[in-house]
Amino acid sequence: MTLEHYPGMAEAEIARHVEAAEQRWPLLGVTVVHRYGRLEPGEDIVLVVTAAAHRQEAFAAAEFLMDFLKTRAPFWKQVEYAGGKRLGRRQAVRRRARRSLDGSGRRPRGGGVNRPWTSALGAF
Repeated sequence: MTLEHYPGMAEAEIARHVEAAEQRWPLLGVTVVHRYGRLEPGEDIVLVVTAAAHRQEAFAAAEFLMDFLKTRAPFWKQVEYAGGKRLGRRQAVRRRARRSLDGSGRRPRGGGVNRPWTSALGAF
């Protein structure tokens, strides 16, 4: 399988969702790593680490971010099958959530520039 993304766009979307998580839960830190490039079956693709004073807040924020990465992150995949057949490029599922990020029907607005999180994309 090969995962592709638009540089800049994927990072911006991840950052926007990290900001939304920081608005919903009192997080001490966040790290999001999403791989791209050629991947073999069974290889790790994504890592989300959240830190908070209480574990339930950290778990809830991590689940929120993983759900975003699974359903709406701007990554595309090309799948290869035995015998060399390929599926054409198809955009990963990008369903819009039925409920808004903050439950009010509005998307939250971004915060300041100094955030205790990192986001990394890479083929490692």
